[in-house]
Amino acid sequence: MLAIVPVKRLAEAKSRLAPALEGEARAVLVVRMLDAVLDACRRSAAVDGILVVSPDPELGRGADVLVDDGVGHAAAIARALADPRAARGALVVMADCPLATAASLDALAAAARPDALAPAEDGGLNALALAEPASFEPVFGVPRAAGLTVERARAAGIEPAVVPDPLLAFDVDIPADLIRLETLAA
Repeated sequence: MLAIVPVKRLAEAKSRLAPALEGEARAVLVVRMLDAVLDACRRSAAVDGILVVSPDPELGRGADVLVDDGVGHAAAIARALADPRAARGALVVMADCPLATAASLDALAAAARPDALAPAEDGGLNALALAEPASFEPVFGVPRAAGLTVERARAAGIEPAVVPDPLLAFDVDIPADLIRLETLAA
């Protein structure tokens, strides 16, 4: 499967963390989390290629890069899923999931018969494995994205597996998540 990792432009990333972190510190955090996700992808037996999708090509960090328009994760992911490299299967992992592991990604990929998703703690969608990326359009970047993605899959005649993985469910969006990250990563 092709791992697809969307990352916003560094100057715009993690704006909800502004009360706790200055711009440069947010950029450092984004790169640190991205590196953790890319490391998990590289170690995953299910992943045979990595595609970082970002308006900032330098965020590839040694992976292939698909430059997007910077208009949001939904558009970036749709562009990546339409890429010919994703035709053999795709594993979308959000770059702000610093606890992701190769084992978590492998379990999600194994559950994809044909599709599986890992919801975020807040109901968003943090990871998605698609055996056939063109089968339906997943939802990203909106409240209840995981539930809406399940609804879209079912409307397309697909019953996706929902994988409740605490490592993939945790993402860093708000200042309280920074405190939890320090505790969980210790």
